[in-house]
Amino acid sequence: MARTEKEVAIDITVTTIRRGDVITIGGQPMTVQSLFNLPGGGKRIGFAGGAVLTLWPGTTLTALRIVTGW
Repeated sequence: MARTEKEVAIDITVTTIRRGDVITIGGQPMTVQSLFNLPGGGKRIGFAGGAVLTLWPGTTLTALRIVTGW
């Protein structure tokens, strides 16, 4: 049986965020393109459109992630 893809909403933190996750900010869905570790345990998130966001430990966001196997 072929595996299919499905988009699911998940909670993400600095330890679980991945490239390709989609985070909606201000009503705009933005795809994570790059991740850069910062001193103090934070991560700078670069989005496909050029915007950046800093995520710090203790912060939880909801993102969409494509998973296979449904």
